[in-house]
Amino acid sequence: MVTDRMAAGQILFRKTILMMLLGMGFLTTGFAQSCNGVLGEAIINETFGSSVVTPLETGKTTYQFVADRCPGDGEYILANSTHCYGSTWHRVEEDHTPDDGNGVMAIVNASYEAGEFYSQPVPGLCQGITYEFSVWVLNLMNPIRANGCNPIEPVPLDPNITMKIERADGSSIQVINTGAIGRSMTPTWIRYSILFTMPADGNMVVVKLINNGPGGCGNDLALDDIQFRPCHPLLRITYSGNTGANLAVCANTTQLVTSSLGPGYDKPVYQWQESRDSVRWEAIPNATGSTYVIPVIYADKRYYRLVCTQFPNAINDQNTQCKTASNVLSITPIQASECQGPKIYVPDSFTPNQDGINDVLVIYHEDNVSFELQIFNRWGSVIFKTGTNGIRWDGMYQGKPCMAGVYPWKITYQAVEPNQKTSAYIKIGQVLLLR
Repeated sequence: MVTDRMAAGQILFRKTILMMLLGMGFLTTGFAQSCNGVLGEAIINETFGSSVVTPLETGKTTYQFVADRCPGDGEYILANSTHCYGSTWHRVEEDHTPDDGNGVMAIVNASYEAGEFYSQPVPGLCQGITYEFSVWVLNLMNPIRANGCNPIEPVPLDPNITMKIERADGSSIQVINTGAIGRSMTPTWIRYSILFTMPADGNMVVVKLINNGPGGCGNDLALDDIQFRPCHPLLRITYSGNTGANLAVCANTTQLVTSSLGPGYDKPVYQWQESRDSVRWEAIPNATGSTYVIPVIYADKRYYRLVCTQFPNAINDQNTQCKTASNVLSITPIQASECQGPKIYVPDSFTPNQDGINDVLVIYHEDNVSFELQIFNRWGSVIFKTGTNGIRWDGMYQGKPCMAGVYPWKITYQAVEPNQKTSAYIKIGQVLLLR
């Protein structure tokens, strides 16, 4: 805004010093860093509420709050619209926050000295997790030709903000500079953001928005919707061989689910979860890999998802901001009487006595079926394993004949053509070995 509180020469001196600092590299100018994955729930969501007479909490800004007039240099107001300084400032009729009724924004008239527009500590963060700090900014200066300040400085200064992430001891983790936030013919909100990964030496940071430019001529702005959110990689799960999200499959079969994880976690920790209503989730015991084979051994509909975090964080109900969840898949079982699967037959007995008749266990199946067969001893250990084109069991184990008796088996099989109701089936039974 136009001011007569500083001599033109003093304003020029301060502007020259600022340009020298930028040129010498003490202030790093860069583009905003935005989350390319999935933003989690906001840890900070500063919308400034709806009160125009209640200042920000102590410690959040070094600027002076006023409520009964337009702000002067080094001051701010909270307002749902701006009508200050005639045609020098834009007339902004509402804040940035969508659908907030009579919500307010922070209207800042920058100080002559660099200072903190906004500062807030953020405790309870997770090591190795990436976070995004963002703010919406509007340059209040109207770019009309006559909107100069004085003969020496005819063009108002544009806002220039440093976004900074600090440790609790004040040491820097990440810094980015917005550069000059240019004027526009109509009021225009612009989003700026910064990304950082939480170091292993702490769980708390302080986020800051710092004014780089001198006040006086220009450098007036509105702030709104300051947010701090975790930025997780995109996690997707799909059925193997099927792109559908909701499958109706035969009971007593299995479904393989695979996952894909976008960049962001170099040491991922996985946990598969199951639900009956897609609201309340329970961890599946020992299901901690990137894939999972669902045993469809239930009668009601079930939902599945994969949860992931970055080591050394653990997956539990307390650290919701430390983890991400995939899309949801569901399975509805079809009972055996209604389900027509591929045909396969395992004989009840065989006689490996080398008489040339029924000496090996032959699996009979349709041509379009592939399978994997496992034979177990009485203690549940696998003593033979084969597939569609593998060898047949001759009743031997480790080069020695097995004793006559009953041997449990398990066979997993599937149709080659994609027009079956499921991609995999399981049968269990037992075979009698006779000698």
